[in-house]
Amino acid sequence: MLKNKSSKMLQIVIFICTVLIIIFAILATMYSTKAFQYKTYINGIECSFLNIESAVDKLERKMNSAKLTLIFADNKQYTCLGTYFEIKVNNKEELENTLFKQKEEDTNTQKTYNITELYSINEQKVKEYLSSLGVFKMEMNEPQNAYLEFDGKNSVIIKPEKYGNKLNLEDAYNFMISELKKGETTIDFRKITDIEPNIKASNENLISQRDYINSILKTTITYKLHDGNTYKLDANTMKDWIYRDDEGNYSMDLDKNITEFVNNLNKKASYLITSTKFNATGKGEISISFGRKTYATVNKDKEIEKIKERLKKGESAEFEVTYNPLPDYKNIKTYVELDLSRQRVWMYVNGKCILNTPCVTGNVAGGYATPRGIYYLTYKTTNTTLEGYNSDGSKYSSPVTFWMPFNGGIGFHDASWRSYFGGNIYMTNGSHGCVNLPYSAAKTLYNNINTSVPIILY
Repeated sequence: MLKNKSSKMLQIVIFICTVLIIIFAILATMYSTKAFQYKTYINGIECSFLNIESAVDKLERKMNSAKLTLIFADNKQYTCLGTYFEIKVNNKEELENTLFKQKEEDTNTQKTYNITELYSINEQKVKEYLSSLGVFKMEMNEPQNAYLEFDGKNSVIIKPEKYGNKLNLEDAYNFMISELKKGETTIDFRKITDIEPNIKASNENLISQRDYINSILKTTITYKLHDGNTYKLDANTMKDWIYRDDEGNYSMDLDKNITEFVNNLNKKASYLITSTKFNATGKGEISISFGRKTYATVNKDKEIEKIKERLKKGESAEFEVTYNPLPDYKNIKTYVELDLSRQRVWMYVNGKCILNTPCVTGNVAGGYATPRGIYYLTYKTTNTTLEGYNSDGSKYSSPVTFWMPFNGGIGFHDASWRSYFGGNIYMTNGSHGCVNLPYSAAKTLYNNINTSVPIILY
């Protein structure tokens, strides 16, 4: 009897459970077509089991009651309630599309949807609110990169970067509207603010540039000049060599600036040389004047090379100036020699005398004495006429076969009008400054002289 009652009770329970399952399945099926599934989140707000209207109501209530946080550069923050901006759901169509999509989705997983233009905002109120904030009444500055600066102590230092806070009000207004339409309650204006500098003090490239430049600036190059003075290359000069390119990199143009320094060194170190030594024929070593301004000049290539080497090593140095060598007139092998007192011309080629001839030089009594000095041929030509004026103002015209000027209008030439050469003729009956030669001697000289052969008159 008891056993029958228990069996009937079990059957009743099974029947009731089956009916409830069927009812629940029917309700779930019906509800799923009109409400969002379990674990549905729309723009961060849970809308599980809500139909479209209920979801709209909840979305609007949540946004209008939410505390909005506005974050600006320098961590400035402002808060306000969303209700001030009259936030409303403005995209029911997208909600309906979302609900329709859920029919084919797994009901057991969380569903997160972010609708970009979900809300409408009172945009005028957004503009009024932003305009009232103190952050837009402050001075706006662009970020400033870290950079190198001469510290006045013979080195460069890194000046730290500066962060910016530059934010255009119109940009801020558009950004906030966009964020509120998405349902954001934290609006970070730093995303659209020009804050970060491109180059900071910790930048490895900037540090490397500083160290390289300082290794050069600490170097001092001192030159001892011919007159006893000194000329220095140090940080006071080289600080002006530092430049910044379009990409913000710092460097020093050593090629250009060392060349300029050496050019200035040449101006200070060059000195006038008035005479040199020469082994005169039949006389031995004598001192002869140059007859023109001749300077000892700096060997620029060698000085540039010396300076570059020391600067790159960061080593200070004291140098003697390296001068360009002058011709060694004492041991010269190919040259033309003229002794005014002996009235004689010699020409040597590779140490061998190929010409030894008397001559007639400028008339001393008439004020046409041929000047002493070391010269070089200007050019040479044949069959020409030399013209000029005598001391009394009369004009002369002298045809010559060989003409070799070396000092303005003064040069070597044949003189067919003379029967004799040498002796003291030049004292009272000399030329207008030229060197008169017998025809054969002029021809020999003409055939062997060129512009690289020195002409030494003493």
